[in-house]
Amino acid sequence: MPTVLITGASKGLGKELLKIYLHNKWKVFPLVREKNLISEIISSYKNQCFPIIGDITSENIKNRITTVLKTHSRSLDVLINNAGNIKKNRGLINTTVDDLQELFDVHCKGVFVCIKTVLPFLRNAPNPKVINITSRWGSIQRTANGKGNAIYSYNIAKAAQNMLTAILHQELKDINISVYAVHPGKLLTSIAAADADTPPEIAADRLFHWINNIPDDLNCQLYDLMNDSVIEW
Repeated sequence: MPTVLITGASKGLGKELLKIYLHNKWKVFPLVREKNLISEIISSYKNQCFPIIGDITSENIKNRITTVLKTHSRSLDVLINNAGNIKKNRGLINTTVDDLQELFDVHCKGVFVCIKTVLPFLRNAPNPKVINITSRWGSIQRTANGKGNAIYSYNIAKAAQNMLTAILHQELKDINISVYAVHPGKLLTSIAAADADTPPEIAADRLFHWINNIPDDLNCQLYDLMNDSVIEW
């Protein structure tokens, strides 16, 4: 049974991914801060769903991830770094240093910690993949072209995550671990942008099939899932 770890699996895109992977007979490790938010799903898939309870920015998250994975698997086929947050404070005057730190910790530091923690399990899989869920707002080129939204903390955190993805791609490809940056579309969630138009369940279904059919020669790019195109870094 193939295995996947999904961070931020209690709502939005993460929860829809959790349901799709379980429906397709994968062993799933959902990382969530509160178990009760997916308790009904866990009870329906007791032999497939093994939650990791914690915050990706916490000091003990490495031990929690390792403990659950070691208990139920020796390998990990796919890691989806989906956990995220946004504070819609626009402009320099309305943004604090704490805003920058909080969003960097979630979108870049948290992703770094998760990947480093599960690396031994990825090494044991035949064709392991890391999917970093990013955003169009993390594109420096789009912002330079006047398409930014002035949300400093989120945009900077996502741009940093994109750089992390590019570096990881260069290093880990030598040990057969593929790393990708995916913009899942303008999702209709509780923190949606004004132009949001994509239900999370639609994006999750497309992402599931995309991950299963990634071309071997796909370069490290910022892939726009719903438009089947590439966004400039």
